[in-house]
Amino acid sequence: MNTDTLDFWVGNFNSEEDFYEFVEEDENFYMEEESDEKYISKFAESQDTIWLDHDFVEYGFEDGNRTIYEKFAEYSFAEQWLPILINRLNELNLDMNINSIIFLNRGQIPKPVSVEDDLFSLVYVGGIEYSA
Repeated sequence: MNTDTLDFWVGNFNSEEDFYEFVEEDENFYMEEESDEKYISKFAESQDTIWLDHDFVEYGFEDGNRTIYEKFAEYSFAEQWLPILINRLNELNLDMNINSIIFLNRGQIPKPVSVEDDLFSLVYVGGIEYSA
């Protein structure tokens, strides 16, 4: 059984539209690929990473009056990482309504960080191992 590590961010975005605009690939990236000034997504830019493989990034916006477990239980390998994520969130005692999640294979982003602006707060929660 292979184990791997996923890096996790949780956040609060003003709207679902803001979230997807932040995390999805910029269609123009591949036309201007030679530029070191262009990032594949706003999320990648927030992590100071020009390119990351969106085939290995899972993310979603889950609003509503539900628990963290109810919001994210349907994501890949959630039965393995969700209890650990919930424990970490309890330890961090975040003062925000978490409505979004982003996770990807460790190593795609060399120096993961939390970011915040007027439209959102995104907290890097760290890596969590899982068995593939």
